[in-house]
Amino acid sequence: MNDEILRYFKVEARELLQQLGQGFVALEEGADDAEMVPQLFRWAHTLKGAARVVSHARIAEIAHAVEDALQPFRDEGVPLPRDSVGEFIRLVAQMGDALAEMDAPPPVAPGAEPAASVEGSANGSAPETLRVELSALEELLDGLAEAVVRLGGLREAVEAVGQARHAAEGLLEQLTAPAASSASAAERTRWLSRTLSVAEGLNGALTRAGRRLDGGLGKVEGELSRLRDASHALRLVPASTLFGALELAAHEAAALLGKRVTLQAEGGDVRLDGHVLAAVRQALLHAVRNAVDHGLEMPEERLALGKPEAGRVLVRVERRGARVRFLCEDDGRGVDLGGVRDAAVARGLVLEQDAASLDEAALLDLLFQAGFSTARSVTDVSGRGVGLDVVREIARNLKGEATAATWPSLGTSIILDVPVSLTSLEVLEAEVGSRRVLLPLDALSATVRLPAGALTWIGPRASFSHEEQAVPFLPLATALGHPEPPLPRPWSAVVLGRGEGRVAVGVDRLRGIHRVVVRPLPASVPALPLVAGASFDAQGEPLLVMDMVGLAHWVRQGQVPTVEARVTRRRRVLVIDDSVTTRMLEQGILESAGYQVDLAASGEEGLDKVSRGGHSLVIVDVEMPGMSGLDFTRKLRAMPALASLPVIMVSSLGTEEDKRRGREAGVSAYIVKGEFDQHGFLDTVARLSGGPTERGR
Repeated sequence: MNDEILRYFKVEARELLQQLGQGFVALEEGADDAEMVPQLFRWAHTLKGAARVVSHARIAEIAHAVEDALQPFRDEGVPLPRDSVGEFIRLVAQMGDALAEMDAPPPVAPGAEPAASVEGSANGSAPETLRVELSALEELLDGLAEAVVRLGGLREAVEAVGQARHAAEGLLEQLTAPAASSASAAERTRWLSRTLSVAEGLNGALTRAGRRLDGGLGKVEGELSRLRDASHALRLVPASTLFGALELAAHEAAALLGKRVTLQAEGGDVRLDGHVLAAVRQALLHAVRNAVDHGLEMPEERLALGKPEAGRVLVRVERRGARVRFLCEDDGRGVDLGGVRDAAVARGLVLEQDAASLDEAALLDLLFQAGFSTARSVTDVSGRGVGLDVVREIARNLKGEATAATWPSLGTSIILDVPVSLTSLEVLEAEVGSRRVLLPLDALSATVRLPAGALTWIGPRASFSHEEQAVPFLPLATALGHPEPPLPRPWSAVVLGRGEGRVAVGVDRLRGIHRVVVRPLPASVPALPLVAGASFDAQGEPLLVMDMVGLAHWVRQGQVPTVEARVTRRRRVLVIDDSVTTRMLEQGILESAGYQVDLAASGEEGLDKVSRGGHSLVIVDVEMPGMSGLDFTRKLRAMPALASLPVIMVSSLGTEEDKRRGREAGVSAYIVKGEFDQHGFLDTVARLSGGPTERGR
């Protein structure tokens, strides 16, 4: 089947399924059958025909069944029984699942190797399709045409530069053939006059070229900036595109559970990046189903409590600067905190003696734990431990936050706070030592210049007074793997957040505000806790874009003493690499697996750290400024106390000769970066170090 035809089918099928779902929900809420049923019949008929064109038998079969079931009610003009609407909604959901499977990667047969993903695609997924308003596209094309005209105007500047070059050649010729010393005064005067004339011509040509280039480039730059903004706006999708799927999910869950629900949606005109919206859609679907299942009471229980028989789920979208807040709130029973405490103990998430001390915030946080559920049995809707953990995971992937609040007998709310866009941001550029990093502007509340002595240090951490509040402070260099000693020195402090939750990080210098295009880290790099992506400066140098939510959390955690496990403790691994991205990549993988990680940017720094003891394993690069990884390993093997310490060499050098040199130097394992596999990497680390934890003494 032609890919273009399939792509058009997917767009059309999504629209028809959304219309069918909204139509059945409208019937359940009292819409006129005489108007709605014929429309539903036509949509089902159209979907059936489209599915047959692309030979999608499953969707065609279900659409045909819907069409057949609706036909008598359309022909006879009798109302559709309301108790049958739930079944129609389930059929629409089944077609939606079948459509989603078209974009899923094919299953891998046992023993077979998975097919490599196509370069440039998102893990081999199908290309995304987005519909835009014609007026927005026309505006973009008009801007492009204007930019072409502006560029054409620069041809005059190019001609002026050519005239300047010709004048420069004449001046050079004149200067290399000066008047002879024996020439008369009149001849020398004529030579000097010609030279001055040529120089004046050169100066004039350069002045004209500069004026035209300055004006022309300024206009082109302005037009291209407008085009960039217009292109970005094309990616922004109204939040209202979510509401149909959410309403369908709410009614489908209610029908399965024997409940009634109305979904109220607000803020549909808020626009945000299509990639963000696609991820948020999945999070909100889980939140809505969770609200219907765990939040809303059964109809008879609601009536006994004096509530309307149908429960209410509110989905509200609010724009807050460069971020968007999604609220999913129900008017149900609220969270049974006692039940959460009991379930946490039963599932081994907390010890029974510690459970009683958990406050409301800690108990609500447990709802977002993977595998956690208070359901007593497994149904089509709940009890499988999959739900709000997905919401938090999606929030983290989007560099956002997911939180919960509850009120007994009044309801529960799930709040998802994410950026409007992951691609275009206003950032504050800062210097940290020899590095430059980008801090998204929407998360910053202030910048403060702190003189030497303004900080109150407690060990490696500090605080300072800002607007009559003590603000926790940590140097950003520490987050990047280079802890600084608490010596008195001036700082530029960047304040994150507002109110009592404010924290600050210290940098060496602020370089100004820019708008940048944020690019994701390579697919081989997992989500890093403090990095949202990367951007490129005017010279093409990559700059890390910091994750401000993760950074603020890191500073807050830095203010709380770490509670070591009573029975086990984490093994320490030292990572030595001059690339901050590689260090953070390996740190993220190792810490997520349970290891404690120290970082070093050079062989010399690594040798100093490892000589202090306490490490179970060292991971080192080969090529680094100064001491190479091979030299580091040789020196380590020459130290009696550390000669047996395992060393893994991770390098882009992958020939047999490179591996042989590594073995001769004494490395325990050699991993080629181009063949890097996260699971294999962790298996090797565990084999050589003894695993992420060890028994306490």
